[in-house]
Amino acid sequence: MPASRRQLRRAALATAATTAALAAATVILALSGPGRATAIALVALATSVLTLYWISRSLDADADGAVLGWLDQHGEGRIDQIAAGSALRPATVRLSLVRLARSRAVTASNDEQNPVYRLAG
Repeated sequence: MPASRRQLRRAALATAATTAALAAATVILALSGPGRATAIALVALATSVLTLYWISRSLDADADGAVLGWLDQHGEGRIDQIAAGSALRPATVRLSLVRLARSRAVTASNDEQNPVYRLAG
């Protein structure tokens, strides 16, 4: 069963805290500890960073899929409509639309204040 956005956000916060603690421990070990302990700490830190990256990409992909699904169902919409209809925050929708526009999956109207977005093609 796929993780929900809430579960992924919680995992991201926990991983970020773990990464920060591991970074501090790695610095302390590098300054005063044996080389083997420092190497182990660096591997743990790298693993934590990669996990955080994976969670972030999963959240991005989930948001992009929700926005594309909403646009596929409704045809077109503004950021606030898409956010309300897809249960995402407006900032999340805005970032997703930027990614999707760069990949040419969506297009926007020329209204700079409140553009209307639709699927490309």
